[in-house]
Amino acid sequence: MMHNLALTVSILMGLLGQVSSSEQTNSSICKPPPKWSIEGEVPMAEALGKVTVVALLQASCGFCLVQAARMGPLRYKLSLQGMTDIKYMIVNDQSLHSANMFPELKRWAPEGIPVYQQTPGQDDVWELLDGNKDDFLIYDRCGRLTFHVRLPLSFLHFPYVEAAILSTYNESFCGNCSFTSNSTLIPMNGTTVSPSGDDSSSPLQNKDEPVNKEPSPTLEKHNDQRKLDSELRLHDHSQHHPINSHKRQENQNNHPRNLIKNGKQN
Repeated sequence: MMHNLALTVSILMGLLGQVSSSEQTNSSICKPPPKWSIEGEVPMAEALGKVTVVALLQASCGFCLVQAARMGPLRYKLSLQGMTDIKYMIVNDQSLHSANMFPELKRWAPEGIPVYQQTPGQDDVWELLDGNKDDFLIYDRCGRLTFHVRLPLSFLHFPYVEAAILSTYNESFCGNCSFTSNSTLIPMNGTTVSPSGDDSSSPLQNKDEPVNKEPSPTLEKHNDQRKLDSELRLHDHSQHHPINSHKRQENQNNHPRNLIKNGKQN
């Protein structure tokens, strides 16, 4: 499995090699996201020092609930490889119907993964991030965007989100970062890879997730898998249609790390 994942990473890196300097200049890749907050909380600031995974999931979309549940087994799998200092979060759609379904999204989300509900009057976080339903955005320890995984590659039964997280964790796509990982080195295809960065610094600890309060990985796996197994049957893949479609205007971000807009290489 690790060999297959390393192969996926190699494919991703091959795509990255096709980027021109002008595309890099115009892209949001390797830049921090626009500042966003929800009810006074700034989740990205609190996540500095950790690789961060932001999932844009719509509570009114049946398959998005399945995507939320599948984040638990993904987190557990990565934790077994030593990647425990990763911050996961879910941001719900701003529409009224999705807001009304917010408790359902929270119910499907794995324990310990915060789910944020946007308020009606605030700037739309999805719009600020140039995101859409089922997008996964991966940020390095300095809060810089490394991958924006879009449909259909963002389905968690595909390896792309996992590969993007693993690559971000082990590689220094965006140059040196003042934060380093305190976790175990991660083996990739038989080779031990050390996260890049300035070893004189240490990561900021997320005040909301103290290390000594992390749930047991074994218990996490049991709870996440039980929830997924019991509820996955209720939602078939054909339900992947939002009740309230979230339209987004196309922009200039054609960087291959926008993996890959609408699933096609531009």
